[in-house]
Amino acid sequence: MKISSPTRLPPKRYTSQTGERWLIEITTDGVELDLAGAVLDGEDFRGYGVYIHDCEGVVIRNGLIKGFHYGIRAERVKNLTISGCVVTENYNPPGIGWLADTARPETEGFGGGVYIRDGVGCVVENNEIGGNFNGLDLVHCTGGTVRANGASGCGNVGIHLLDSGRNTIEGNRANRCIRHAGRFWNDTADSAGILLEEYSHENRIVGNTMCYSGDGLFIRANNRHSSNGNYVARNDGSFSPNNAFEAVFSEGNIFEDNTADYSNYGFWLGYSRNTVLRNNRVRLNRLDGIAIEHGRDNTIERNDIAGNRTGIRLWGDDRDHETDPSRDYRVSGNVITDSVEAAIRYSNTEGVLLEDNTFQGNAEDVMEE
Repeated sequence: MKISSPTRLPPKRYTSQTGERWLIEITTDGVELDLAGAVLDGEDFRGYGVYIHDCEGVVIRNGLIKGFHYGIRAERVKNLTISGCVVTENYNPPGIGWLADTARPETEGFGGGVYIRDGVGCVVENNEIGGNFNGLDLVHCTGGTVRANGASGCGNVGIHLLDSGRNTIEGNRANRCIRHAGRFWNDTADSAGILLEEYSHENRIVGNTMCYSGDGLFIRANNRHSSNGNYVARNDGSFSPNNAFEAVFSEGNIFEDNTADYSNYGFWLGYSRNTVLRNNRVRLNRLDGIAIEHGRDNTIERNDIAGNRTGIRLWGDDRDHETDPSRDYRVSGNVITDSVEAAIRYSNTEGVLLEDNTFQGNAEDVMEE
């Protein structure tokens, strides 16, 4: 079914015909498709419910889309709006362990709710996109807004950005996005509430919840291709069996006013540079509150860090000491209490400036090794 003008579908159930790659196709600028309570049902998890490509100003609203490989797929689009839709129960296979993209990201995606590739200024707002493998994929997208969506219960990632920058990800729910690989209790195969992959720069990630997910937020550097300059504020990534917040091989990211409680690690920031952690709450994690290996030129200030094994742990090893030395930290104004081993512990790290921190009830306040 090709739609080329504003359309309001009768509220009934629509299914794909045998051999069809998509149920609805839109290639015309300015089309508004009001699904008006209609149900698009792929039934066999193949193809797309709605396929939009090579156009701008399209609006999709008010429908239930399920049973497809991707509920909605859009490519080469500008100012696309998707709102008020339920895009759930699409491809989400059980029993998958680690995926094959540990070094090279999979730009075509693995299937799920909404996939947008080469999008500019797109808005995904007030939808339910959980219960898929990935809730939302943004690939090569800029200047978009993802706001107030429910992306919980996904088998891989709630909201995924790949080579996508200057987007706003705000007020979404991406809880319980988790997949266990079966080896260890905390081996969740890089599943996450929100995932940023290589070259996803200068995004605003604000006011989201990513609790009980594999990682809450994961900024991942495939092939050490970083995602830099992201602003991460007022999010809750608690109750992760791995890391409430993880960012590796990245630079210039700011984490402030976040909650990182009851996880394995509160913040794991390996090989991070010029990174700021400010005013975060980091409590009762099984291992370290803030852990940074081979970091450089980082600021850790005014955080509430309580009840962790170690409050802040900084270290390097001989393997990467020449290329990525651990050095130059400013650790100031933090309140660190009730640490099982030490409030601050650092080793093989030069230039650690400690000032105006408050310690109480720690086994040891500062441990230099």
